[in-house]
Amino acid sequence: MSVDLRESLYKISLNYVKKEPYTGSFGDQRFKLEKFVPGEDAETVLRLWLWPGPLCFEKTEEEKRSFIDYSMDQAGLDAAVDRLMEMQEEVK
Repeated sequence: MSVDLRESLYKISLNYVKKEPYTGSFGDQRFKLEKFVPGEDAETVLRLWLWPGPLCFEKTEEEKRSFIDYSMDQAGLDAAVDRLMEMQEEVK
């Protein structure tokens, strides 16, 4: 069963992600959305981390983690959530 991350009880909001990482999973896929500054002079981005379960982010080998950066605004959050929803459908 797919969960719509925009309409669920635990929907993702930009204000939340600006303060705290948002983590979740579907099937064996784990994810984390967070505010991230990729470098000293770089602009803040919304980073979507992806990794296979069952381990948490910190316990998963770095080589198994991947990420996609989005703009740190509502459009970036919408794009990240769209990607997560696509991935969730692929797992079905």
